[in-house]
Amino acid sequence: MVKQLVAAFLCVFAAVGGSLPPEEPVTGARASILIERETGQVLYEHNADERLPIASVTKIMTLLITAQEINAGNLTFEETAVCSDYAGSMDGSVIWLEKGEEMSVGDLIKSVVIASANDACVMLAEHIAGSESAFVERMNKTAAELKMTNTNFMNCVGYDHENHYSTARDIAVMAGELRKYDYFDEFLLTRLDSVRTGTKRETQLLNTNKLITSYSGITGLKTGTTDGAGCCLCATAKRGNMSLIAVVLGCKDDEQRFTEAEKLLDTGFDGFEKVILRPDTSELVEVAVDGGVKKTVDTRFSGVSDVVLEKGTATEIDFHYSRTEKISAPVEQGQTLGFVTMLSGDEIIGSAKIVAAEEVEALDYGKCLSEIFGMLFTF
Repeated sequence: MVKQLVAAFLCVFAAVGGSLPPEEPVTGARASILIERETGQVLYEHNADERLPIASVTKIMTLLITAQEINAGNLTFEETAVCSDYAGSMDGSVIWLEKGEEMSVGDLIKSVVIASANDACVMLAEHIAGSESAFVERMNKTAAELKMTNTNFMNCVGYDHENHYSTARDIAVMAGELRKYDYFDEFLLTRLDSVRTGTKRETQLLNTNKLITSYSGITGLKTGTTDGAGCCLCATAKRGNMSLIAVVLGCKDDEQRFTEAEKLLDTGFDGFEKVILRPDTSELVEVAVDGGVKKTVDTRFSGVSDVVLEKGTATEIDFHYSRTEKISAPVEQGQTLGFVTMLSGDEIIGSAKIVAAEEVEALDYGKCLSEIFGMLFTF
């Protein structure tokens, strides 16, 4: 019976749709995607799996590894790094670091997050991994762990290279992972700051993400521009209980990337809502156990998650319950005994398991004797 329930559940799971297209597609970017971060639901996509150069959006991965190092206790904002000749040779967006110059990790991070400084980025990578090449290996390993199957990094800053690429979908994945950490939140929303403050070499940092001063609920994240990539942006925002990630790649100019990202975020916030699914706890009936030290086992729900729906479609959610009537001992805690299927109209929007809330051992000869002696002594 349980095997039949599992087979039915797999069919239901395969039928659950993750993509909910808006009424008017956004087509200005070469590739784009909109996802809700906590559920991972795709709300819109366009060429989301096309491999493209991504410019400084690459630095999301650099920052993710930096956050992981801080979280592991291997890196602090206060410690000092030393600039190598190689790091000081970077061009593009820089803070003009010089060979032998010392700077705190905190200031390097600030320079990367706010001003997308390439020299600070390489100096940070070298401080963490010993060399940029070793750090890039870590980037690609992390990408593989996150199942970013269409991504390959050749450098930590985003310089154009034929083998340096990612996709809108993969960028959304690594952005979602970075947003699990809050170490850089202040910098992500800082428009203007400086390093070497109060010295002759004071350098101003300007955040190129214009949405941080104009879009309600914006939380970050990263712009990128090169000749090969065009203008790119990964923007994150949160309103209420919904957190969105919008990625646009290959825009023709600076203005278009912000306009397209705003369209995507507006589509999410205006057209969708996150719904809390609450199965009926009265359906958690005991299941009979055959050959166990207990005759029944209590049950609970497992894997119940929120779901994002188009606004106006969440008024009537139906819950369908299926469970086995009897299970043979031994029963493991968490063992699947049934399923819940959630529907909005005719659309399957989610599913969860009904599982054993406790362990029930099989009743063998030794346990039978123990129970008999227990009853005798009680009497």
